[in-house]
Amino acid sequence: MSINSNRNLSQRVQGMVHNIVGDPLHFSLENRIFNTICAIAIFIITFNIPYNYATGLTVTSLIFSILTLVFGFIYYLSRCRKQVNLGVALAVISTNVMFAVNYFYSSGIEGASLLSFTLAFFLTMLISPSKQYYWWLAFNLVTVIGLICYEYYYPGAILNVYHTRGDIFADMTPTYITCILAIFVGTVYLKNAYNQEKKRGEEKNRKLELLNSEKSKLFSLISHDLRNPLASIQSYLQLMRDIELDAENKAQIETELLYVVNSTQEMLYNILVWSKTQMDGLNTHLTPVDVATAIHPILKINKMAVAKKKIALDINIDASIKVMADMNMLQLIVRNLVGNAAKFTPAGGAIYIRTSRTADAKCRIEVKDSGKGIDPARQADIFSLKVRSTFGTDNEKGTGLGLFLCKEYTLAQQGQIWFESNETGGSSFFLELPLAGN
Repeated sequence: MSINSNRNLSQRVQGMVHNIVGDPLHFSLENRIFNTICAIAIFIITFNIPYNYATGLTVTSLIFSILTLVFGFIYYLSRCRKQVNLGVALAVISTNVMFAVNYFYSSGIEGASLLSFTLAFFLTMLISPSKQYYWWLAFNLVTVIGLICYEYYYPGAILNVYHTRGDIFADMTPTYITCILAIFVGTVYLKNAYNQEKKRGEEKNRKLELLNSEKSKLFSLISHDLRNPLASIQSYLQLMRDIELDAENKAQIETELLYVVNSTQEMLYNILVWSKTQMDGLNTHLTPVDVATAIHPILKINKMAVAKKKIALDINIDASIKVMADMNMLQLIVRNLVGNAAKFTPAGGAIYIRTSRTADAKCRIEVKDSGKGIDPARQADIFSLKVRSTFGTDNEKGTGLGLFLCKEYTLAQQGQIWFESNETGGSSFFLELPLAGN
């Protein structure tokens, strides 16, 4: 049998199980366990109807017929109406009442009724909430001990249905086998369900702990990184107030001040975008986007950083390319890539921005710089939230959050992003998105 056939068979079996016990996405663990127990109980009881009738236990066969109808209704309440608590109460009460009646018509303490009560109590512990355990324990004990005491004082009330030694073996043996199999199946299913829930819970806790740890690092870095630009702004303002500056120096300081404000604003914008994503999730609206129209405003925003460091810009953008993208997400990605290139390119360096079509109907945007490149120790985590503060060639401070957002937003737009180290120094970042119309 091929792998695909095995996979299809597994999927069909899983689908059948979900139809019987409920999909884990829509039914709680307790609900699924109760549905399973009901399905098993219906199967066992239905099997015992003709068997008991054939062995001469006519009343027991009739009682089991009634129980089949009762459990069918209880299963409907739990599986279709999700009324688990009501179903549990009806199942426990009806089972004990019917077994109590059967006790009088199946040789009492000498028959198989005590085994049936034991199995019923085990199943009750599986399906009932923990806060009801003591109630159902008391209910079972009172019922069974009451029946035994009644038989002890009024033995004539019990009908002896075993006429031969073979009748006893014919009743006790299958009852014992049924109890053992039911306990085995119930225990295995319960343990498997518990282990799966435990595994899912541990995985969620691990992810939450990792996310909280990364958030703590991020906010610690942010609080530290914001002090530097604010201190610079304060120093510039203090200098301008205390010293009479000539026009040239004043213009230079104002340029420096504006540059610091723009850099800080970019960092805060990334933080706000990331915070909004954490609260609301990613809302992506893919539409045909003109790449040139999206990129040119970003280049104007970074014009001051490039001019300040006398960096040459080599731009080669195909004005005819359109991609399926979210305009805001695309601009955020390009803004971070160009901003990082300007940050890590030394004065007098160069940045190359190119767009091209690939053979597999995608648009490739390349942002290449002649900067100092990426530390090999940081390359594996460059797109992750394992944030480390980095300094640009002009001591520009960054948190690394921008590249993490680039990765998240690229995947949300069904694209790819990666980087390569250049042989001549610096690095190249590549962004690929599907062409519009493909």
